[in-house]
Amino acid sequence: MKEAISGTWVYVTVLIFMVVLIAYVTITINYSRTFEYSSALIKSIEQNNGLNSSSLNEINNYMHNNGHTLTGACPEDYYGVREGSVDKHPKGNGYDYCVRRTSLTGDDGVTRCYYDTLVYFSFSLPVLGDLFKFTIPGQTTGMRYLKDDAWGVCEA
Repeated sequence: MKEAISGTWVYVTVLIFMVVLIAYVTITINYSRTFEYSSALIKSIEQNNGLNSSSLNEINNYMHNNGHTLTGACPEDYYGVREGSVDKHPKGNGYDYCVRRTSLTGDDGVTRCYYDTLVYFSFSLPVLGDLFKFTIPGQTTGMRYLKDDAWGVCEA
């Protein structure tokens, strides 16, 4: 009887270790994929000098071709982007990502605009599905000469 009880503890310990390991690997894979989406979003905005039709098409194609399906709600001071169209007053869920533009004037007197982005990331397990939803923030470098459809010219 003593050996049967000690064998059960070994099985339980192995099962707990496996669940923790699977959860860790799942989180790591989901986070790295979402970080790739965030990097592609920032890269496209920087290469196309702002959030314009070219960058929106490029981002939309990249995200949908690479399987990004997670959506969420945007904070009040962000614009929501859904399927390549910008919603200036996002309400509810269903946005692929969120974007906010801020402008800062540096010590040299030059105004630069920065884009803050939020991309959604979920903790999901194969059997249990999505358990938690997080956002991964990102920010572009400062840009001066923008071709921006949503906000227009970069001003202080």
